[in-house]
Amino acid sequence: MRQLGTIPQERDARLFADHLEGLGMTTRVEPEGDAWAVWVYHEDHVPKAREEFAAFQKDPTAPRFKEAPRAAERIRKERKELDRQYRKNVKNFKGRWDGINYRGRPLTMTLVAICILVFIGESSPWGGYVIDRLLLTSVTSIVRHEPGMHQAHQLRDVASGQVWRLVTPIFLHFGIFHIVFNMWALISFGSIIEYCRGTRNLLILVLISAVSSNMLQYMFMVNFYDFPRPFGGMSGVVYALFGYVWMKSLYEPEQGMVLHRRSVQYMIFWLVLCMAMQGLVPVANAAHVGGLIVGILYGLARF
Repeated sequence: MRQLGTIPQERDARLFADHLEGLGMTTRVEPEGDAWAVWVYHEDHVPKAREEFAAFQKDPTAPRFKEAPRAAERIRKERKELDRQYRKNVKNFKGRWDGINYRGRPLTMTLVAICILVFIGESSPWGGYVIDRLLLTSVTSIVRHEPGMHQAHQLRDVASGQVWRLVTPIFLHFGIFHIVFNMWALISFGSIIEYCRGTRNLLILVLISAVSSNMLQYMFMVNFYDFPRPFGGMSGVVYALFGYVWMKSLYEPEQGMVLHRRSVQYMIFWLVLCMAMQGLVPVANAAHVGGLIVGILYGLARF
């Protein structure tokens, strides 16, 4: 929040504040000594607001300033209605957490169920087969990998028609902590999106982020390790869901997708921590970053 300056009369200060409100700038007027200070909330609005302030000081009786109260009142009514709808959406969403509600979030819970079943299958006598069929590049193809071969020829399995491999690595998890963290995040962000934006929208985001994050991680492995090492996990998709909800909560709060600042800090902290551990533990950091970028771009789109 930045102060634009002071105006001697309260009436004039509020008139100018109404003018800025009519231009879409959130303002605040408060007493300061013998005058009244006018503040503007968003830094992006400061340059334009200062131009208007200079014009108002030169001629506060200009016709365009006289229309300010009416325009400001209309803006406030619209903002109040959006806030009412926002609170209604938040209340409705919170009610969805009263027990396991599969009906309200079928895709989210289906993804969780598949991950759990696959995780159980990984520990079974057929675990090797399960993992090999879901990896982006099968173990056989990895063994046959020749250093320096063109990347387009390294995805032999996908090229031969096994296109499901572009998505299925998201269902693989290697360790209890890995799957617990991912399922917690998937339920948290997936439920918000599915309830507020629908199952179809969530499905599109999951598929796009799954393919994007898997391919980015694969390319990273090939280029920096010259070897397509096995990888898996829902983390890339999770970061895409997080990025989507984050952007919607910032720029389209009327959609009802609420994200606490602490959740943002936690997800970013975990992203940075995993990157710092690169080389010490096997973490698909490229998938994390790729998923986050996809989610942010998708969240910034107006649909």
